[in-house]
Amino acid sequence: ALGKAVFTKVGWMDKLELLAKKPAAPAAEQSRIFEQYTAFLQRLSTEVPLILFLDDLQWADNASLNLLFHLGRRIENSRILILGAYRPDDVALGRNGDRHPLEPVVHELTRYNGDVSIDLDAIPETVGRQFVDALLDAEPNGLGEAFRRALFHQTGGHALFTVELIQNMQERGDLIRNSGGRWVENPSLDWHALPARVEGVIAERIDRLDEAMKEMLTVASVEGEEFTAEVVARVQAMAERETIRQLSGELDRQYRLVRAQGLARFGNLRLSLYRFLHNLFQQYLYGSLGEAERVYLHRDVGEVIETLFADQTEEVAAQLARHFEEAGIPGKAVTYRLQAGTKAWRLSAHQEAIAHLTRGLELLADISPGPERVRLELGLQTALGRVLVATQGYASLEVQRTFARAHSLARALDGASQEIPVVYGLCAYDLVRAELQRAHEKGKQLLDLTQQVGEDGYALGCQLVMGAAAAHLGELDRARQHLEEVVARYDANRHWDLAYYLGQDPGVGALSYLSFVLWHQGYPDQAVAAKNAALDLARELDHPYSLGFAASFAAMLLHRMRQVAECEKQAAMALELGEQGPFPLWQAMGGMAHGWAIAHQGRTEEGISEIKKGLAVWEGTGAQLALPYLHTLVAEAYLAAGKREEGLKALEASFDCPEEVWWLPEQHRVYAELLRLVPGAEVEAEASLRKALDSARKWKMRYFELRAAMSLARLLRKQGHAAEGRDLLAECYAWFTEGFDTPDLQEARELLEDLT
Repeated sequence: ALGKAVFTKVGWMDKLELLAKKPAAPAAEQSRIFEQYTAFLQRLSTEVPLILFLDDLQWADNASLNLLFHLGRRIENSRILILGAYRPDDVALGRNGDRHPLEPVVHELTRYNGDVSIDLDAIPETVGRQFVDALLDAEPNGLGEAFRRALFHQTGGHALFTVELIQNMQERGDLIRNSGGRWVENPSLDWHALPARVEGVIAERIDRLDEAMKEMLTVASVEGEEFTAEVVARVQAMAERETIRQLSGELDRQYRLVRAQGLARFGNLRLSLYRFLHNLFQQYLYGSLGEAERVYLHRDVGEVIETLFADQTEEVAAQLARHFEEAGIPGKAVTYRLQAGTKAWRLSAHQEAIAHLTRGLELLADISPGPERVRLELGLQTALGRVLVATQGYASLEVQRTFARAHSLARALDGASQEIPVVYGLCAYDLVRAELQRAHEKGKQLLDLTQQVGEDGYALGCQLVMGAAAAHLGELDRARQHLEEVVARYDANRHWDLAYYLGQDPGVGALSYLSFVLWHQGYPDQAVAAKNAALDLARELDHPYSLGFAASFAAMLLHRMRQVAECEKQAAMALELGEQGPFPLWQAMGGMAHGWAIAHQGRTEEGISEIKKGLAVWEGTGAQLALPYLHTLVAEAYLAAGKREEGLKALEASFDCPEEVWWLPEQHRVYAELLRLVPGAEVEAEASLRKALDSARKWKMRYFELRAAMSLARLLRKQGHAAEGRDLLAECYAWFTEGFDTPDLQEARELLEDLT
């Protein structure tokens, strides 16, 4: 009765304390308790499924772990799930100098039940990222993909780190609520400030290491989130095998601070790769360094990497640039920024290339004036100009300024070979700004220079510029001569890298332009063959910008040939390539061709809108080349929609480029067709069609002559002069020797039959 009275007056904690004061139960008594506990859970699980969650098992005493093992062996056929969580790094340290009692329990449960463990540090990235997104979206926010990626990169999806980092950002104002109550980024957001609790957790784990291991990891943190055992070993003057043993042994499996990533080969060089298990470990160690110590370690790491890679430094140029910049060695930092930018450009990573090259130019301020500084700036400006051609277009003012600065630097060095790349860039700029005669003359002068110094690749580029300029000037025979010279001399096995030095492949460019010239001259089958060859070569080279060039020109050739469905398909490909680059010129050209195609399939308003959008992008790059053609494209769409005044207005702008004549016959013909949409304009329309016919004959543009003859023959029939129209069209049609399955020649044949 007394015992009962006592237990009714005290709580459950008091009961446990009273039990704890009793002498320890013998093994038989403990076994009986385990059986009773198991039987109770099994009986309860017949009524409702049970989940038993045990957290922080690294702190559990021996008796509790024995109970866990007993339950694990006895609940196999019960509706009971036991979840236990523990920190492997704590268990790996043992207990009181002995093996941790949890280890044999886990091993025995694994032996009886198979793999029962889940390493939460090794969960797939997708799961960790899902956690980050779910945590952020628990409250209204406007945090975009870039922030979410950065947060996941920092924490790896680690729950404690992620929660604490977000809370810390909110407290210090890196995340703020906007007027709508949604969390957004503060522009001054600092990713390097660690929350006190996170820093405490990391510090506690790092402080378990002996000084040698701490120093090893500190050197690794200077190399970066990913590091190599060989670099750490050389900086520490350690044996490489011993360094790998410690990294893969204690620091990976025991302390769980790093993780092996395997081997990487660079030619004959083999490196052992590791990474910090969490980015915050690297950040903490790196942040613990003093400024002077950091400078010297960056120098040491940079010099070791430089020695290891010897003549392969382009593979690690970005890392070397960072190390030597942090070490205060600007000459080497700029050299490797140039290498890194050139490598990124060759991989079509244009924004990354621009970032490296621009940073290199900024670092020049720390280098004393002299020939070496001029040489470095010339390399940076030349490379930057090439990249800007792809991202902004040939006619961008920034492209012109960059190449002009490079030209003045090349002259200062007084070397013809240094001038050639930048003068070529200026030639291309003049071409796309529609300074056609100037581009042709400058290309001719540069061609002579390339032949003097034996620059075969740039000679092909000059021939391409000259051929393109002659084509737009309407000098088709001269254009064809230049372009066929490029095709004849081009060797894909020998010239595969020209696409990177010239900005685009000259073989692809020459074949694409040649397809236009051949079509204008009346050889549609040969034009299609050249177009296909350009696409095949671009795919073989795997150079995105050149492929965008070939795809865009192919779409425009299909427009010229009035193959609407094929044009739409090819234009969609060109548009996609342009957007992926992004390459604004090919994005614009693909969009305009696509707009024309859908406008001629009944979706006129949508098509006209797309053409105008593409035209705005084209002109926004500074490009003036091909504007007569592109404005006529808009007028054609209005003609298909039966909108006379809008078409005539669009066509007015096409006559503002007197130097570019290779679309002039078609401009006059479309003008006449727009006039004829309203009765009473036959006289003016006939005059315009005769201009079209005369100019086509003058410039030997057989296809435009055929189209003008068809339009004039229809008008003459309406005026009662069918015989004159028939004779005129028959003479023109008789000239053709190929392409009789093309829409224009089929239409001409049918019209001749009607007139006869």
